[in-house]
Amino acid sequence: MRFKLKGTGGFASALLVFTPIVVPNTSLAYPIDCAILLCLSGGWPASAECTAARAEFIRRITPWPIEPPLQIWRCPMSVALQGDAPAERLWSISATALPAQTYKPQAALMRDLAIQVAGGPGANADISGPAFDFVRSIRVYDIDWYAWAGTTSDGDREVCHIPKARKRLGSYGPQGDFHWEGLSITTAPSWLDMNLHPDGPCVAAGRFRGVGVEWTDYFGAHGFELVRY
Repeated sequence: MRFKLKGTGGFASALLVFTPIVVPNTSLAYPIDCAILLCLSGGWPASAECTAARAEFIRRITPWPIEPPLQIWRCPMSVALQGDAPAERLWSISATALPAQTYKPQAALMRDLAIQVAGGPGANADISGPAFDFVRSIRVYDIDWYAWAGTTSDGDREVCHIPKARKRLGSYGPQGDFHWEGLSITTAPSWLDMNLHPDGPCVAAGRFRGVGVEWTDYFGAHGFELVRY
């Protein structure tokens, strides 16, 4: 975007070039993470809102870059909301996007989450309680592994060659903070289907590259998605 300055002297022909800065529109940016929060808790029921939320949840772990699939800090818990529109949108998600739960005793969960997420000034943003265990159940596996059995360059002894060894686990803390830590290749879950096997000095020989995410919803159902690349 170019702006020409009017004036006298050297400033008369000055030309400033501005690089547009994209400022997130929080009124548009936050609902998807609130929807992810609510839809994940209910086991991703079939609805337009939850389909979009799940698609964004999976997109974020698709390389590159690999992002936290739920960015709860973008859902304005304990924030003074301007007007009723944001709260109404979250109530709509909890009431209509999760129809399977609305007639169950557990339906209060969706309402309680919506209240905590979209409540007015002073809303409680503490998610350390058991109602939010489904957030802490999320695990992200980022693995780029290649290992094969061979010998040293002089053929003196057999060794395990590991030219690729990225293996890390992403998880959430008590308040929804996301962090990475190391992962043992032998403790990766079976649903990753890495097809690695012991071979001589290698405890896990083979090639695998992919990102996976797993979760357990509020009702205890386990789910996962794997993206190989």
